[in-house]
Amino acid sequence: SCVGRDEPLPTMPSARKNISSAYVQVLGSGSWDLPAGLLLFCDGAQASVVLCNIGEGSQRFCGEHRLKVASRLRDVLLTRLTWETMGGLPGMLFTLQDAGRGGAAAVHGPAGLGSLVRSFRHFMGAGPLPRRVCEVVDGSVAALAESGIEATPIVLGASTSVLGAAA
Repeated sequence: SCVGRDEPLPTMPSARKNISSAYVQVLGSGSWDLPAGLLLFCDGAQASVVLCNIGEGSQRFCGEHRLKVASRLRDVLLTRLTWETMGGLPGMLFTLQDAGRGGAAAVHGPAGLGSLVRSFRHFMGAGPLPRRVCEVVDGSVAALAESGIEATPIVLGASTSVLGAAA
C-alpha cells in the first residue's frame, strides 16, 4: 500500500519504450565502511536513478566518486528496515531538499516503512519527506515512478528443515 502527498503514480506501459539504456552500478559491497547497495541508472525521456538500499556512508561515497544521484533520484528500494539498509535515508532526503527536490523521491520497502518515515518528521519537518511511501508485501509489485520499471520482491529466508528431515 502506498501513501503520500500525491496520488500513487500509475505504471505506464508506454514509458518502458522511453528508456534508451539502463545499467546497474554497485554502490557498496557490504564492507565495514559502506553497506551493500546498488544504483540503477535509466537514460532516455525520463532519465532517473533508482537506489537499492542506502546505508550510512552511501551519500559520502557518491560525493567522493562524483555520482550525481540527487538530481535524478526518483525511487529508493529498501530490502529490510535495518541500519545497514536505510541508515543514510534521512541524509539523502535532506540532500534532495537542499537540491530543490524536497519530497521528490518515492520510498519502497517492507511493512513498517510508513511508520518509520513518519517518525522522521519530528526532526526533519515535512519538506524533505518522500512524496510517496510504499509498503510492499509478498507477491505485490512496486511500480517505480514514471520509468515503467516494476520490482517484485522475493523473500529469502532460512529453512527450518534440512532436506525434509523431521525436526
